Amino acid sequence: MRATLAAALAVALATVPAAAGARANPDATLAKRGLDRAVQVGALAAEGADAYRAEVDRAVSVLRNLGGARETNLRGVLHDVAVQWRAYSASRALTLFSMLAENTTYFGNRAAPVAGTDAADQDGIVYRFFPGHGFQFHPLANAGALNSAVAAKDVDRAGTLATALLARASVGPGGALRWEYEFPYGGGKPPWTSGMAQAVMAQAFARTFTLTDDPGDTETARGAFRAIPSTLVRQLPSGPWIRLYSFDRAAVLNAQLQSAISIGDYATATGDPDAAALASGLQSSAEALLPRFDTGYWSLYQLGGGESPLEYHLYVVSLLKKLAQRNPTDPAWAAAAARFELYTTQPPLLRAGPAPPTTYPRPADGFRDAAPVSFWLSKVSRVTLAAGGRSTTLTLGRGNHTLTWSPGPLRPGSYPARLTAVDLAKNSASLDLPAIAVAWDTKAPAVDAAVAGRTLEWKAQDEGTPWLDLRVLLSQGSTHRQLRLGHRPLAGKIALRLPAGAWRGVLVATNSAGKTARVDLGTLAGA
Repeated sequence: MRATLAAALAVALATVPAAAGARANPDATLAKRGLDRAVQVGALAAEGADAYRAEVDRAVSVLRNLGGARETNLRGVLHDVAVQWRAYSASRALTLFSMLAENTTYFGNRAAPVAGTDAADQDGIVYRFFPGHGFQFHPLANAGALNSAVAAKDVDRAGTLATALLARASVGPGGALRWEYEFPYGGGKPPWTSGMAQAVMAQAFARTFTLTDDPGDTETARGAFRAIPSTLVRQLPSGPWIRLYSFDRAAVLNAQLQSAISIGDYATATGDPDAAALASGLQSSAEALLPRFDTGYWSLYQLGGGESPLEYHLYVVSLLKKLAQRNPTDPAWAAAAARFELYTTQPPLLRAGPAPPTTYPRPADGFRDAAPVSFWLSKVSRVTLAAGGRSTTLTLGRGNHTLTWSPGPLRPGSYPARLTAVDLAKNSASLDLPAIAVAWDTKAPAVDAAVAGRTLEWKAQDEGTPWLDLRVLLSQGSTHRQLRLGHRPLAGKIALRLPAGAWRGVLVATNSAGKTARVDLGTLAGA
């Protein structure tokens, strides 16, 4: 089973000197405790554990000289290694401490890269950068790298990578081989697996046999497939659906299509009837649910979820084309491929909603200070609303939306408005909108009011305010009283608690802009 790789790595790591007088690091302490435990239970040989301890010390030593993103990411990797201290099997320890070694070397000499950057070690093992977690062992990327080596007919590269990958596989019941992700992601705790990665790994090892002629590669492919049916497939009414993540039940389209293709290739190469049946079921289930991933303008990433990023939409198009080639008697695949590809050239559609009411930005009182512009959008796009030389831009998905346009220092007037949408494939469309009216709230409200008995009834006209602050001023000779009624709607009635006697009443109504109207209520009689 190519176990010599682990021993070779242990010898190499043993040459790394431990940091003298290293400060206590909680994650380093935990990782070393895990190594001691693994030796005690027979999961690791003592010399291998010693090499891994030296690598922990090297990481701690390098951390002392780092700062910023380099330190954050190397600490993140050390933490990811430490949290699994109770489960250091030979394969998992090799995966974790090799990953730590790669990160220590990288961040000791280079700045943190952009998310998604890949790095490969001397054996071709691929590590992908995730901010905060550094470069992580990435099973799907490694399966892809093995497939690429086979496609290039590079026997040495394929054989070396296959050997390194086999050494990192966790062995489960029935000889199932799992390649694990060793960091938390999307709510999942490590170690977790991916049905898609397992499918592509089975495909890649089955293909590797055609280069190496090593029966062990076929057996490894069988082990990769064995891990799929029991835990990495869920049943939907339409049929089986691959679990992209072992901890998640989302039905992801690209994962389903790729897994159907990869498991089908594995089944053809090995003659595995169970794999052939699963590949057929995955394909049929995908075909049945394909309309639910089609918005008519773009694809959905997962069932009932949001739209696909451009790279995944294009990936789905390529997978649909492959399925069309493999199923020439089923026109559904070719039709779907053509339709999804057409979406990458069609501009987005925009439909205007109702014209916004007049905007009253001055004074800024929290009411109609800006214009809400509503519209419908066909697919995920970068949308810009522009009027009067002022604009606002947001990335929005399909559906109904409202963008808020602020007139800022613009003077009262009518400002033609325009919506522009640019989709993920850079197709653009524009829509002229009704002009946006801007006014300043400089007038007092027009108020009618009267008192019948002791009930005050009022009605005001004032588009620029949502409420009135009402007071009733009472005077009786030199005596004055005031009834505070507080914030009230523009129309209504309320019983007044009038003091005894006859009073002259005046209603004072102040709008949200601070403008005041006064209404003579005449003589009011209290009890």
